[in-house]
Amino acid sequence: MTSRRRPPAGAAEPRAGAPDEASGIRTYRMVDRSDRLDFEIRDHTVRPPVVMPHRHEFFQIEANVSGEAHHVLAGKRCRYPARSLIFILPYRVHYAAHEPGASEYYVINFATNFLRHDFDLSPLDMEEASIAEYPELTPFLYEGHVDFVFGERDFRHVLALLQHLAVLHRDRKLGTIERIRGALLELIGFTVERYADELEALSGRRVYMQGRTDALRRVLKFIDEHLQRDISLNEVAEAAFLSPNYLSQLLKKQTGMAFVEWLTARRMERAQHLLSHTGERIFAVANAVGFADEAYFTRRFRQRFGQSPSGYRKAMRGS
Repeated sequence: MTSRRRPPAGAAEPRAGAPDEASGIRTYRMVDRSDRLDFEIRDHTVRPPVVMPHRHEFFQIEANVSGEAHHVLAGKRCRYPARSLIFILPYRVHYAAHEPGASEYYVINFATNFLRHDFDLSPLDMEEASIAEYPELTPFLYEGHVDFVFGERDFRHVLALLQHLAVLHRDRKLGTIERIRGALLELIGFTVERYADELEALSGRRVYMQGRTDALRRVLKFIDEHLQRDISLNEVAEAAFLSPNYLSQLLKKQTGMAFVEWLTARRMERAQHLLSHTGERIFAVANAVGFADEAYFTRRFRQRFGQSPSGYRKAMRGS
């Protein structure tokens, strides 16, 4: 296996939530906005919202319980009235603005593989995913095309689910994660059921395919298939039939990350999956995601997630 080279001495590590230099748009990680790396729910009293356009690497659901608000997704202002939900796919530029002091809302953040252990789709793959194969993605795919607003009776059920999730999250013990997944799927499924006709019509028109690029899909696929070894920008560009400069711009525009940042993020996400769902030793996990040096892998993992690989594995198995 080809060794993965360390960065040059003195090279800066990407900062948490670092902004896109061209646009000032930040990309947040779970460790930046959540107390846990798998799932979190909080209400409006816990942490100030991000009120500027931003991206995040995780899924997000917001629930506006009461008060005036609006939501901006990819530059488009959308309705976000009381008794409504919004569903945000990873890496979509958005923000929600609530009336100060008069709004009540919940925010749910969860890792990309929280609902399904086999979920390993890139952002473009997510937007192309079949709702028959990935029904839990449905409201995320069509956010911006459908306003998920509920009547009083239906929203009482939504609010009860949110409150139940908050209690489960607060009082975690053995078996709680499975109950959280169940309640989260009920929230998603209830929404899809209420808007089934509109969502099926949108699926039939394949509106999520708008703006897709085959070139970027080839890039992300190549990266995911070669995480176990050194990958250079030039090599990926050649595999995708692009110039390195064009590839850099395309990846930055679509994900908010430079090539090396995206590659590192995918390596770390794969490492999370292996640590959570296999018994591979730490050095084997490091090698599988392109690190020849276990100590260097451990240091990078800790920088990104705030804990060691062994600590992360122990926390996931004890959740």
